[in-house]
Amino acid sequence: MKTITYENASKKCQLLIENDPKLKHLFDQVKSVTVKIDDDYYQSLLFTILSQQLSSKVATVIINRFINYYEGNPLPEKIIMTEDEALRKIGLSYQKISYVKSLSQHLLDKTVDFNQIEVMTNQEIKDMLIKVKGIGPWSIDMFLMFSLGREDVFSSLDLGLRNAVKKLYQNENLSQKEIEEMSLKWKPYRSIVSHYLWHMHDLNGIK
Repeated sequence: MKTITYENASKKCQLLIENDPKLKHLFDQVKSVTVKIDDDYYQSLLFTILSQQLSSKVATVIINRFINYYEGNPLPEKIIMTEDEALRKIGLSYQKISYVKSLSQHLLDKTVDFNQIEVMTNQEIKDMLIKVKGIGPWSIDMFLMFSLGREDVFSSLDLGLRNAVKKLYQNENLSQKEIEEMSLKWKPYRSIVSHYLWHMHDLNGIK
C-alpha cells in the first residue's frame, strides 16, 4: 500500500484550470487529496468482487472472514479448490463464488497476468480484465485508479462523480454522455479531477 498526494497549487492542477476554469472552484474547495494505492492487484480485485452490492460495514465483515478462512493468504489455487458450500458459510453468494473462482482461474491460466501490467495501456488492461466474470467497466476503472494509480481515468458510470459534476457546473440536467464528453477537457489528468470531485461530494454531502 502506498499513497499519492495531489495539491491544488501543483502544475497538473494549474494546467487543468487553464483547460477548464470551472475547476478553480473545485480546487479552492478541496486544497489537497491523498489517494491510497493498493498494489496487491489480485487481492484488490478479489475485494472489489466481495464488496459488490454490500454496505461498507457488511463488506468489511465478509472480507475479514474470507481472509481468515485462507489464513491471510487467499491464493488462486486455494480458492479454486475450495468447496462452494464452505464459501457460502462465510457469507458469499453462489454468484460471488463463481466470480472469485473466475478471477482465480484466469490467473492460473495466465489469461489475466499482472507481471507486465505496469507497462500495459489502460485499454489493454480493460480488454484483459473484462474477461473475468463479475469484473465490469466500473470495477476496472476503480482498479486503474486505486491499484495502478493511473492519472487519466474518468468513470461516468459512477453516480457520485456524475452528481459532483452536476453540482460543480450547477446543471442538474447533464446527461451521462454530456459529462463524459466534458471530462475530455481534463485529459491527461482525469483521475485527478475525479479524486477531487469525490472529496467535494463527501464534503458537501451530495446525494
